Amino acid sequence: MKLTFLKSTLFIAVSFTGAMCFAALGAGAPKIQFDQLVYDFGKTSLVETVSGTFKYTNAGDDILKLEPPKLSCGCTTAGLKPDTLKPGETGELTFTLSLGRARANMEKHISVMSNDPKTPVVSLAIKVDYTPLYDLNPMALPLNLPFGTNEASQFTTITRTDGKPLTILRLDVSKPWITARVEPAGGADASSARINITIQREGVPRRFNEYVHIYAADQTNSPVSSVYIYGQFMGQVSLSPEALYWSVTGTAPTAAAPPEAQVVRRVTIRSATGEPIEIKNARSTIPGIQVELVPGDSGKVYELVAKLNETPEKTVSGNVSFETSVPAQPRMEVPVIVNVFKP
Repeated sequence: MKLTFLKSTLFIAVSFTGAMCFAALGAGAPKIQFDQLVYDFGKTSLVETVSGTFKYTNAGDDILKLEPPKLSCGCTTAGLKPDTLKPGETGELTFTLSLGRARANMEKHISVMSNDPKTPVVSLAIKVDYTPLYDLNPMALPLNLPFGTNEASQFTTITRTDGKPLTILRLDVSKPWITARVEPAGGADASSARINITIQREGVPRRFNEYVHIYAADQTNSPVSSVYIYGQFMGQVSLSPEALYWSVTGTAPTAAAPPEAQVVRRVTIRSATGEPIEIKNARSTIPGIQVELVPGDSGKVYELVAKLNETPEKTVSGNVSFETSVPAQPRMEVPVIVNVFKP
């Protein structure tokens, strides 16, 4: 009787274990499968955007659920439909990539996350070798006016890349103290031209960021390209460097004082004319930064010494200001950033 009971118990246990193993082996799982992982447009021109579609399939045997795609840059938009697929069903991820106006060999990425246990994240790539119809070289011009200089000029070249004649209708400047004119590089059939951009001193010493917009005959409603102009009108008082920056670790204070190089920053304040100037009343908008003005060279040069006595709890920005005896620059500011890393 006991032997029969033991045999029956053993048979039930083995049968149950086998059934559990069989159920585990037969459990379904979703599987995401794309028709391609790279969408290569090759050489492209004469367009502002490119669009395409990645197709995906649930090649598994359970419900596949997808999350919204994550993009590597703001120049790309993408959406997928549907986000839930039964085994064997298919869907599409459509995207649009804005190409901008600069020649570029671009590669952007789209990350797709799902409940596929073996491939929870799929990275898709978009590639394009883009040549705009209107190529500008360079696209940005640095223009600085040292103290005592009232005018500065630079050139950029615009080319129609399809070889057809370049016809520029007008150049629009963002400020009245900027002038721009076209200097054709050849005859009426030329496909390129130089653009001369000149700035003239206006107002108080300051930095500027401006544009010259270029309009052509075949696109009159919007500029075919834009020249970015940046620089500054320098005054009698110059700074070097023009900003203060600390990079520190937000840890508990230690008994030992940190080396001076870690906490002290210096700015040289100089008279561009070589005449003595008065610098006074240095202040910091960030608590924990102590500032001091050290005169030198008979009042023609000062040193602004800034010391970080206290580490802020998080990254902060502000400025150090001081007053001068120069009427055009009565008060000046030095931007300050204290970047705090949390270990």
